[in-house]
Amino acid sequence: MNSPVGDALALVRGDLEAHRVAVRAERSEQLPRINGDPVQLQQVLVNLMTNAVDSMASMNGERVLCVRSEVHESGSVVVSVEDTGNGIEAEATDQIFNPLFTTKAHGMGMGLSICRSIIEAHNGRL
Repeated sequence: MNSPVGDALALVRGDLEAHRVAVRAERSEQLPRINGDPVQLQQVLVNLMTNAVDSMASMNGERVLCVRSEVHESGSVVVSVEDTGNGIEAEATDQIFNPLFTTKAHGMGMGLSICRSIIEAHNGRL
């Protein structure tokens, strides 16, 4: 999973620099190999990172994107994407994975729905 993480970071580097977002990448070297489509997994990561950049773009203060990969105690791989943005409003949390739901002025509302489908097709959870 570290390869798709690195590839996704490279793809969003321009947005990260344009919005002055610092990156903390904490990638475990002890990850087990997983079966999956690296391009699809990379696309999920790019979408999550882009959402993170969007959430921090108009805010003042520190802008940090943290991407972490680690082994869960169950033996599964966990990849997390965190940012210092304002977060998701409580009333939106039940809807963010619904197709066509968006909190963005110019969003289509498909990103997280597609991401969830991809991860579930890989026997994972988003």
